[in-house]
Amino acid sequence: MEPSVRNVILTLVSFLVFTCAATADAQLIVAHRGASYDAPENTLAAFRLAWDQDADAIEGDFYVTKDQQIACIHDKTTKRVAPQQPELSIANSTLKELQKLDVGSWKHPQYTAERIPTLKEVLATVPEGKQI
Repeated sequence: MEPSVRNVILTLVSFLVFTCAATADAQLIVAHRGASYDAPENTLAAFRLAWDQDADAIEGDFYVTKDQQIACIHDKTTKRVAPQQPELSIANSTLKELQKLDVGSWKHPQYTAERIPTLKEVLATVPEGKQI
């Protein structure tokens, strides 16, 4: 991983730890991988649904792609979230290659259009006053 990407990730993690520590006195409802019971995990649909379900925060998983983009996916490959499609390694694939895959229809046909989002796209879903 390039030092600049590593530094961005470490800065983000430090910020998130500090933010979470500042609210440690209250119980928060944190949507694990978004509303992953109802929608495909780590997708924009799952994060938006978590906000609709009044979550206080979301949690997601992130890997750096071959072209140094930060992709939101739990596993090192796409095998589990894109069955019946080519299995891609996150670290050895570009974001464009990864975003060609359907990562939603395995959960329900209504999510067929879901793609692997970027960190930037996930952050854009966070409403004011909510956390990641």
